[in-house]
Amino acid sequence: MKAPLCFCSHPGPCVKQTAGAASRNAGKDYWCCAQWQCHKFAWADQVSTTLSAPGPPCWCGMPTAMVISGTAKNPNRPYWRCASTSSSGCSFFKWETEDWQPPQSPQRTPDFSPGHKCGQCKKPVEVKVVAASNNKGNAGRRYYKCVCCDKFDFLTDAAPTPPPTAQTPGSVEYVVDEITRRQLQELFHIPFGAELGTGRDNRERSTPYDYLHVECAWRVANPQRQKRFKDFCRGCRGCPRGEAIETALWDAQEKLMTSASLRDRPLDHGSNQVLLLHGTKPEHLYDILFEGLDPKVSHKGLFGRGTYLAEDAAKVDQYLTMDAEWRGSKPEHELHQLHKQLYERGVKHGNQVFYALVCRVALGKVLKTKDGKTRNGSSKRVFKDSSKRVSKLAGGATSLLAELGCKIRRFREFVVFEPAAICIEYLVALKRVHHYCTCGEPAAERTVTKHTENFGRAILVCSKPQGDPKNCGFIQMLPQCYCGRSAGIATKRDGEKYYRCGATKDWCDFRDWNGPGGRDPGSKRSR
Repeated sequence: MKAPLCFCSHPGPCVKQTAGAASRNAGKDYWCCAQWQCHKFAWADQVSTTLSAPGPPCWCGMPTAMVISGTAKNPNRPYWRCASTSSSGCSFFKWETEDWQPPQSPQRTPDFSPGHKCGQCKKPVEVKVVAASNNKGNAGRRYYKCVCCDKFDFLTDAAPTPPPTAQTPGSVEYVVDEITRRQLQELFHIPFGAELGTGRDNRERSTPYDYLHVECAWRVANPQRQKRFKDFCRGCRGCPRGEAIETALWDAQEKLMTSASLRDRPLDHGSNQVLLLHGTKPEHLYDILFEGLDPKVSHKGLFGRGTYLAEDAAKVDQYLTMDAEWRGSKPEHELHQLHKQLYERGVKHGNQVFYALVCRVALGKVLKTKDGKTRNGSSKRVFKDSSKRVSKLAGGATSLLAELGCKIRRFREFVVFEPAAICIEYLVALKRVHHYCTCGEPAAERTVTKHTENFGRAILVCSKPQGDPKNCGFIQMLPQCYCGRSAGIATKRDGEKYYRCGATKDWCDFRDWNGPGGRDPGSKRSR
């Protein structure tokens, strides 16, 4: 398996090390930064949620290897297959490119060479190749049919075929590579000191956090919706000069647009295309992914019945609700279908994750408002009647920008009323984490090494070296409970340990059953 990439600004392959004799995981292999300049750490046998390098993942979550085809139909044509050499590997198959042209060769006479004889009567046979139009999975296979005894047989095996997919409008294509995950992380970057977990729209109780970490991400492909989106963009081209919208995500979106999956589809500024974020509930996600975002079934908000999108991850955070754990093995659970789609083939559920969408949005002509009733700088109404439907949006506009002031205090909001104006590019699984130390720098994660009841427990410290005058002395043991204290350790009747509020009075109802005794050995820094 390829080495994962480290976290450095110019990432390189990690090196494999072995935990020492003093570790509770003595002899266990792990990956770390080759230069020891970043905090990258992962067990060698840990199931990763991202690829180590850009490229199509196979169905079992392993990297893929390029192989050159030797068939008569596709000679020397490169394709991807599962890199696993064990029986646990899958039958993944994907051509490197779909526009490959076979080399031209002169028309040859039927092959009656002595090397090809009928398996029944042993007479020479003519070898043929199944046409590419064959819809039974045999395209490109060599076969013969004996003219003497009518014996029919294939001479080559069929190419592996993908597992059947649901006949739904959309699908999740693949888990993104590490470079793309980091580019997506920039879209969800939260600066030090930003307020999280507050606001009128905040819906989820959580332990203290100051950052949204991109745990995993999927590239979403939907040819039907992409075509519908292109048709919509053609209809709203010619955005008036001076009305193009620049969002707070501008720099991050420019980097993401260089990724392998998007570089051939640049943003069309003629239709005012931008990348925006949308937070959602896990129970709504399956329908959204495979049917799309439909403003017509949205709840009526302050600025009409539409799809609300944001340029700030802190705003998206207000709409998130938790997906606590893997439910793919429980058909009766409402998240069963979603988990089977996302977390099959070796992709691990991260536990306590939240979901957001990265959408390509064609804003077209934008109306700006602060109160939802009148346009900025004039008394002209935004909507012609109280229904606030897109057909009544004034001036032929296709979207609304709610700016700060009056009803909006912290974040601008973008409201889109037409389903075809939105194309989902990525699904992102987020984790709410404690990221910064007191001095505003990203904290370093360590583990408790003293042989106490907290042995092996994760702890955050200032990333500056001890003794450095700039070291702020920050230290925080994880997990924290709802009231901000380091969680205490309790014991169930069966003897298994778990985390609960560490207070002796005025305690909160925090519980984390993944206690020290049951801690996932694949979790970060748990060496």
